[in-house]
Amino acid sequence: MEIYVPKDELKDVLEVLAGEKVTCEVTDKVYDLMVEGKKIGEVTAIKAQLLETDVPVIFDRGPEITLRAFRLPSGKNILLTDANGNFVRLVTPPPGWER
Repeated sequence: MEIYVPKDELKDVLEVLAGEKVTCEVTDKVYDLMVEGKKIGEVTAIKAQLLETDVPVIFDRGPEITLRAFRLPSGKNILLTDANGNFVRLVTPPPGWER
């Protein structure tokens, strides 16, 4: 799957994925983030094979954004994206979060 990570967060995300021993590939796909015709940032597409899981209720933002959750191999961290694969954040749910 492709995940679109903001340029300023790319290093941190790659470090976490490497620490979790997730094989990922940084592609040469770079896209501009535009708001009202102005560039506000860049995202880079990375490819990684991650296991999709339920979004922990404590991180669900409600109907205004559809989140997807991907459990990292350690089981301790979850990578959240929106429905389009745009990186939202990395989270560590508390014990007992499973539904």
